[in-house]
Amino acid sequence: MASLRAKACAICKEELEAAQGWRCEVCHLPDYEVCTGCYSKGINHPHILITRRPSATLSLVPNTITNQIQTAQQLRAVLLHVMTCCTTQCQYPMCRIVKRLLSHGVTCKNRICNLCKRMWDLFRFHARNCRDPQCRIPKCREFRALFSRKQQQEADSRRRAATSTP
Repeated sequence: MASLRAKACAICKEELEAAQGWRCEVCHLPDYEVCTGCYSKGINHPHILITRRPSATLSLVPNTITNQIQTAQQLRAVLLHVMTCCTTQCQYPMCRIVKRLLSHGVTCKNRICNLCKRMWDLFRFHARNCRDPQCRIPKCREFRALFSRKQQQEADSRRRAATSTP
């Protein structure tokens, strides 16, 4: 049963609100929970930290335009960080996970496995929301060009259908 006492961030000692912050995924140390502010600055912990937020709460978050924009911005930040990060012990949120995903994508012979699908979904999601013509994220320009061609083809077919209908 969860404790009702308030938890404090192991780094800054600020009180953590219920279901906020991050905890260790491996050792589940009850005294090692950190606030989102400290987590985003980077921490020195040997394991991946997971959110304290229950998964039911995450699924209830409405999929609004604002949430999509924030997700796209966070994804872009992670991808840009990963493209320049040289350390294997990086504490940047999601860095090691995305690095493993990209590394898998380079070495996978299958190309249709779930991890590869995830990697390509990440690139597609990023490309749909990216507006930087000089973007350094792999495949961004190619996907944007593909999306643009598809939109143009759809517009052309709608235009033809509208003009051919009596």
